[in-house]
Amino acid sequence: MNLRSLLGAKAYFIKMVLWISMAILILVVVLSTVVYINSQNLLVKNEYASNQKILYQVKYNMEFMDQTISNLSKFLYLNSDVTAIMYAKSEDMVAVSGHMTKLVSSVTSANPYIHSIGIYNRNLDQSYSLGFPLFFKDQMLYDFINSNQALPKLKPIFRDIKKLVNGVTESEYVFSYFIYETTSNEMKPDGVVVINVKPQWLIENINQINMIDKRKGDNVFILDQNGEYLDDGTNDPAIKDWLKADFLSYKKEHPQADRDGFFQSKHNGTQYLVTYTNVNSAGMTLLKTQPVLEIYKYINSLKTSIILITLIFLVMAVVMSVGISRKIYQPVGKLVNSIMLDRIRRSDKDEVVDEISYLNTVYRQSMEMLDHFDKEKVQYKDVMKHYWLSRLLTESLSIGRSELESIFKEMRISLSLNGSYAICLLKIDNYKEFQHTFHAKDKDTIRFALINIASEIMGRKYANEGLDMKDDHVVLIVSIPDDDDQFPSHIVPLIQEAQENVSRFFKVSFTASISDQTNQMTGLHSLYNKALDQAMYRLVLGHASVITYETVKKNMESKKTGYPKNLEDLLLETMKSSDITAMEGVLANIFEEVATLNYHNALVSIIRLVDAVIEKLEAMKVTVVPSLHLSSISRNMLEKETIVDIHSIILAALQDSFKKDYEGNANKLNYFLVDAVTEYIHNHFHDPSLSLTSIASIMKISTRNLSKIYKEATHISIPDFINEYRLARAAELLIQDNLSVYEITEKVGILNETYFFSMFKKKYKVTPKEYALRRNMTNLNPK
Repeated sequence: MNLRSLLGAKAYFIKMVLWISMAILILVVVLSTVVYINSQNLLVKNEYASNQKILYQVKYNMEFMDQTISNLSKFLYLNSDVTAIMYAKSEDMVAVSGHMTKLVSSVTSANPYIHSIGIYNRNLDQSYSLGFPLFFKDQMLYDFINSNQALPKLKPIFRDIKKLVNGVTESEYVFSYFIYETTSNEMKPDGVVVINVKPQWLIENINQINMIDKRKGDNVFILDQNGEYLDDGTNDPAIKDWLKADFLSYKKEHPQADRDGFFQSKHNGTQYLVTYTNVNSAGMTLLKTQPVLEIYKYINSLKTSIILITLIFLVMAVVMSVGISRKIYQPVGKLVNSIMLDRIRRSDKDEVVDEISYLNTVYRQSMEMLDHFDKEKVQYKDVMKHYWLSRLLTESLSIGRSELESIFKEMRISLSLNGSYAICLLKIDNYKEFQHTFHAKDKDTIRFALINIASEIMGRKYANEGLDMKDDHVVLIVSIPDDDDQFPSHIVPLIQEAQENVSRFFKVSFTASISDQTNQMTGLHSLYNKALDQAMYRLVLGHASVITYETVKKNMESKKTGYPKNLEDLLLETMKSSDITAMEGVLANIFEEVATLNYHNALVSIIRLVDAVIEKLEAMKVTVVPSLHLSSISRNMLEKETIVDIHSIILAALQDSFKKDYEGNANKLNYFLVDAVTEYIHNHFHDPSLSLTSIASIMKISTRNLSKIYKEATHISIPDFINEYRLARAAELLIQDNLSVYEITEKVGILNETYFFSMFKKKYKVTPKEYALRRNMTNLNPK
């Protein structure tokens, strides 16, 4: 389905109608459900209250029965006929029969719920019964008398007294009330009266009050103090077991529950409402069960009403949704139609789901185009800005003020057209080592950071623009206000702060060369060249120095062409005597003199000094160490950036030349030769023919001596170092460049791919691909 058909059908309009309708319907359904659930809960609570009233009535009748029987028990205990039987010293059956007849006529006939009466005479150890055979033996009574335990007085005990019918013992359940007295010094009673009550009277009373319909599942149960049921005529032991177990479990799980309450439980798939109450005086519990469905049938009409109301609201929701959606959709539809008419070119990206998605697609495409244009504009301006700043430094431009203002404004150059200007040239120290240490991307990053850090710190006081000259230095063009006459003293601490920050974060130092000032933009070219010349005096002042014209004025204006000839003669004399200490002192004096010369004379003086030293050593038949060979001078000595380094090289070369055990001394080895070998490996590691033999041939030294010197100085052989360096560069290429393993092995000078895999896994404990994957995952999830 294409977009036109979707828009013709108003897909988003239909969605709006559905969303609003569903929102209203969900709200109505939720409210209806809440009303229905609350109605159910309210009905259950009302039913519980009704059941509780019934149980309270039963409870009242039981308490009344208990009180009545307790009073009757007390009456009988004091009755003269009972006492005559209970305390008789001898057995007179005629008298016993007479007393029993009186009791039958006066008690049992007036109280039909009386089942039987038992009298125990301790003197005769004989029990008599009214309502049973005269000499009925009550086993519970005899068990009590023959034990040290006490029966509860005037408390109903539900029990089976067993009766004999036609020679067969049958169960006979009664409530028994015991009344007796004991003397203070013994536990056994003098006599006991037992009144047994028929339980059917209580059950019938309960059923009459409750008016239960057992066909609907209503039942009332009584549990005695021992947790045993009183027979109510319900011959369903399963429901009794379930009710007893669930009631005891509920009481255990809710120890803080009231003595009267209710809970719901399920039996054989039917949910029951169970109401309970306790009869404290009788020590019994009343339980009433009622199917929940019998309760809920009263709210079926309410359910029907709720469903009807929900349907009505659904119809109303659809009607309202259509009206509301039309109002909301109207401006959206107009906007979509307008965009479609104005949009000349359409692509596959326009095929979307609905109008809002279409607008989102158009907006996203428009923003992508704007972002692309902005990036092109910024890149263009950056390139043009760099172009104009470079021309100001490298050419003597003659541009009018109005044109310069236009260029500065368009390129957003922050330099002021008023006041004066100065050049601050930042030259990276140990540039040769810098090139070998860092990858190309890292070097660009450090250059960029150096410009930003220095420019930001300088910007606290002076407007400036930074420029990367793509060599060993970057440049800041500094704009100086007319009223600032302390520029040199102000800028030096700012440069030093920048040096500290760059050194701390990137472990790189730089030397700063600060030019004089000019009032014309056209003078920047001259200042830049002068700053370059001043930077050469790092040779004298050392790394991380801040060079101004004042600091090197004496050197630049020096008329001396070299060090005194007498110092050179003195050095040659000390060499003749092989006095190392004396040579050190004279050499130090010579370099003190060299430090006062201008840059070019200083370099010429150093070459003159080395030439004189070599000539003297050859005349003395002393083997000249490789670091003093002419090839080493151009490759190592003259590439050193400070005279301190050059001084150290010449001094160490003299010490090694005059040391008798030169080749065997591990502490005084010619590290310049080692440095040259290391540098050569750094520059030619990609050459497959690179080896100990090829390096020894180039260095004009035997393979054996070169191997021994290098290993004693570095504790690693040249072949091992070549392999180590190649593997290190391969590891860099694996994570920085999108190259295959085969391409990487060629770039690091290893032709055998299997050999490369073996060496790489031995060093890094993983294959090249696993190494690249792990490093990239680490970079994506930094700790």
